[in-house]
Amino acid sequence: MFKGVKAVIFDIDGTLMDSISRIVECIRMACESCKVQVPTPQESKNIIGLTLTEAIRQLFSDLSEEKIAEVVEAYKKIYTDYEDREPTALFDDSLTTIKKLREHGIKIGIATGKSRKGYNRVVNYANLKDLVDVSCTGDEVRSKPDSQMLRVLSDELQIPVQACVMVGDSLLDLDMATNAHVLGVGVTTGVHSREVLEKANPVCIVDSLTELADLIIKDIK
Repeated sequence: MFKGVKAVIFDIDGTLMDSISRIVECIRMACESCKVQVPTPQESKNIIGLTLTEAIRQLFSDLSEEKIAEVVEAYKKIYTDYEDREPTALFDDSLTTIKKLREHGIKIGIATGKSRKGYNRVVNYANLKDLVDVSCTGDEVRSKPDSQMLRVLSDELQIPVQACVMVGDSLLDLDMATNAHVLGVGVTTGVHSREVLEKANPVCIVDSLTELADLIIKDIK
């Protein structure tokens, strides 16, 4: 399944980091502060992975751009205040998985809808900075599920897309992988259930990053 793989590219929210409930809560609080109808938790989950402005735009297609910008700014402040008080934790096996893959010669990439500023914040406090070879953020390229993010990372790594794996917890991640002709792996720790992830026809779906690392290492030995 993973023979010939040379790079594994991870989403952050819901894949490496247990942040989904916090994002949903911050969307709720931002909407309430801006007097906008609060979306359901699943509606909020479905837009996680998009760039922030595009996410709010998809949630509220009937709002003016001015109101969308107001909600975006409210969300940023609320989320940053939360993170200042208590940074979101990585899943317990995120660092060990990345280290194990690197020990076997696998390059590590990050493909996230976060801004570069948000990404830098995470990798610094979560001790990820020295473990990631390449990264691409939502404010640098077209939003998921466009293939641009993965093609940029493939080019930077100088590794063909066919030798890359994209690991994500949402259909946005897996559809991006399909669009880029990259192997897609779903993980059930975040936005979408196994049943929903199966709709994107990933090469496999795992319940933990430890499970994924074992599968990849077994195949590349």
